Amino acid sequence: MEINQFKTGDGRDIYSFAVQSFPTLATNIYLIDDGSRLIMVDSGSGLPDSNQHLVEGFEAVSEAAGKTITMGDVSALLLTHGHIDHFGGLKFFREHNEKAPIAIHQLDVRVISNYEERVVVASRRLDAFAEQAGVSEQKRNELMAMYTYSKNIYESTEVQTVLEDEQVIYDMTVHHTPGHCPGQVCFQVDDLMLTADHVLGRITPHQNPESITLNTGLGTYLNSLKKMSRVPGIRLGLPGHEKVIEDMYGRIEEIRTFHDGRLQKVLDICKTPKTMLEVSMELFGEVKHYHRLLAIEEAGAHVEYLYLRGELIASNLDEIADHPHPIIKYVCE
Repeated sequence: MEINQFKTGDGRDIYSFAVQSFPTLATNIYLIDDGSRLIMVDSGSGLPDSNQHLVEGFEAVSEAAGKTITMGDVSALLLTHGHIDHFGGLKFFREHNEKAPIAIHQLDVRVISNYEERVVVASRRLDAFAEQAGVSEQKRNELMAMYTYSKNIYESTEVQTVLEDEQVIYDMTVHHTPGHCPGQVCFQVDDLMLTADHVLGRITPHQNPESITLNTGLGTYLNSLKKMSRVPGIRLGLPGHEKVIEDMYGRIEEIRTFHDGRLQKVLDICKTPKTMLEVSMELFGEVKHYHRLLAIEEAGAHVEYLYLRGELIASNLDEIADHPHPIIKYVCE
């Protein structure tokens, strides 16, 4: 297994390795060693391959560090946000470490500690969004089956520590950066930034409409990007997926420019009235399986952003007024 090792400006060691959270998605795990304690960041998905890679990762870190390091040695487990590819391995972690406190931001606590409630509520909101977007009942049923497929691999786990913005914990600074997820945080370790899913090196983090989940939405995400661009002195960004970010500030500007371009595409598409589903089809074409849901959410986040700012309006007011669950068509103002 490949291990990456980083040294912060103040001499702390950070080790990283990737676990296969899902067949097409690997998640980076970080171990921060300051000589007196070992902090683990994220835990993978909890699926068998992910758990096995956790074990192999600790073995590889032990070899790289020249000393035995196990999950039982972890002093605390910090979670960057409440998406299952980052927290689903908590049960497996607890089988190897019963004492280390688990920490996550306040806005994602219920995802971890009351997971069953979260799944039910989020599923209903997602189904309502898909109906409004113009997805047929048959397709919605298929999408919801895919959405809930992996949800039974995790069960509620108690959270011991609640994170807050600008909190200093274990000599690291917490930066709350909602948008991709309500409780998304980045951890600043001296001159390195664990950017989680807020800033990724190759792809842009997935966006959800705020109508599905509060404290998400493209506007919230862009504000968080601006906030991170103002944090001084970051030498490297260490993301939740993919490779190290050599220039975090430059990458932030690239992501902002990308979304500006996508927003303009949506405006061009909506020169004639379009549903969110139709916008999604024109942006992404025919996509299959779970990516269909992701495409509709991504398109919906951009449509919502423009609608909230008055750049798009609802064109079918009579239908909206007469139907209890209307499909909304958007057009440029």
